[in-house]
Amino acid sequence: MEEPSTITPVASSEPVVAKQQRPTLSTGKIRAELNLEKWPGVWQPAKSKKEKTLRVLQREVSNPDGSSVVSRVEVGYTHLGTLTTEERKMYGALIEVWEQSGKPADRPVFFSDRSLARVLRKGWGTNVRDAIVKSLRKLRTVPIEWINSYYQKTDEGKTVLRERTPFTILSELKIVEREVDGVVNRAVGYFKPDDRILKNLLANYTKPLLLDVMLQLKTDIAVLLYSHVDLMLARKDVYERRSKELFEDLGLTNHEYNRPYERYRALKKAIEELQGVRLSTGLLKTAEIQKTVDGKDYKTVFKKVAAKKEELPGSEDPVPAVVIHHYGKAKDQALEQATVLIREFHRLVHGVTSHEPQSKELGQAMTLLGQHGFEKSQHIIRYACASAKDTNFNMQHFGAVLSYGSRGAEDFGRIRRPGELPLTKTAARPAAKPPEQHHTRGSSRLAVLTPEQFQRRFDQAKSELFQQIPFLAERRQAGGHLADSIVRAHLIRQLEEETMDLLPLTYLKLPEPLAQILAASASENHRTSL
Repeated sequence: MEEPSTITPVASSEPVVAKQQRPTLSTGKIRAELNLEKWPGVWQPAKSKKEKTLRVLQREVSNPDGSSVVSRVEVGYTHLGTLTTEERKMYGALIEVWEQSGKPADRPVFFSDRSLARVLRKGWGTNVRDAIVKSLRKLRTVPIEWINSYYQKTDEGKTVLRERTPFTILSELKIVEREVDGVVNRAVGYFKPDDRILKNLLANYTKPLLLDVMLQLKTDIAVLLYSHVDLMLARKDVYERRSKELFEDLGLTNHEYNRPYERYRALKKAIEELQGVRLSTGLLKTAEIQKTVDGKDYKTVFKKVAAKKEELPGSEDPVPAVVIHHYGKAKDQALEQATVLIREFHRLVHGVTSHEPQSKELGQAMTLLGQHGFEKSQHIIRYACASAKDTNFNMQHFGAVLSYGSRGAEDFGRIRRPGELPLTKTAARPAAKPPEQHHTRGSSRLAVLTPEQFQRRFDQAKSELFQQIPFLAERRQAGGHLADSIVRAHLIRQLEEETMDLLPLTYLKLPEPLAQILAASASENHRTSL
């Protein structure tokens, strides 16, 4: 096919009439991990026919001392395929869900298929749910190997890992699908990103990205090009790139792209779609394709203007400023409590006082906290360590504590008394005592609350618990009784431990004669006071 003799820019600096109807976009940002943003070729176009093949990305990087090193990224595949632009969007959606869940450092984040569909701005149907589940599975199973290319943010600064660093984007994923009459109609579960990605997110080794804008793009190359251009224009106003080198940056290595005109055709629709879009640092005013000076290739030209000086096409309101979140400043009380439990376990079992909790340990400690609360979890750890010594069980890992959970909780209910030794003291196992009903005091206090008092305390306990475990809120909205029973148990534990006001006499079960005498006396005192 012959190349066109006259090349007309796809877009100019003047507003395009066809784009006048573009709606005002949300200015909310996510912060995407910077290594993945610097290698956009990790994501292949979703409509590509070359999914099941090893893809190799390579570039030469100059060191501060003048030397150079070859950085390489290898993206594998599974029976599901490789990572595509659909997984690129899902990855951004998971970051948004992670942020909405309080930006936890190491505990898993709960999700449902419908909540992810809402974040992805998709409708609902069987095909949407299947696509969501498939994308999640690919993020968990498709391997990426970084060779002299993965940078880790540390307290001393940015450090490149000069080694092979293979991992998957998600280190944990659990999906539970509900089947009714042979048809799966719901999927829920939890996920956790890889530890290296999480560390960089929390250390702010990231770049801001407008997820809403990216989700509105229709063509796969526009999705790849948008995040790349957004990164390149972060600190400058103009970015130009020959199409051959640009396609290498984007990982577009199909044999047809060896011809300049095929690259032009592939870029044409993407450039049209990017005209006038919002960037994280401004507005993409100009996006066009031009012939190079030597006439052998095409080049793309992108120009950015400051958002505060411009308006979105078709909008009379100026573009508002964008808020950038810093995840490194986030605090999580539940995570701090889990860390305390893990470090105490290693102090009692291994004599180590400066243990750095691992992600698996933190997930197990969060499970213990969700079931029993902080104080009871403290006792369970002491009980487990003491019981293991009595049975000569050589406990090594924190997960072994979970098998003592029910016995430690029962023991806690029997022996808890005011003045109990704090966690930093190793409690000896007490002598056996007659069994008592678990949480008797809390249950009794709950029984005497008025309906108004009960509802107020129940709502308060529910709010606290749902904030710690957002997944319970979704279970309650789905109509199940599990969440309400967990909230009720949480409220009973609170009532068991707190100091309460004196109860009115009407709540006491007194002998009938004595009750009549006290009632008459109270009535006489009331008349006298009047």
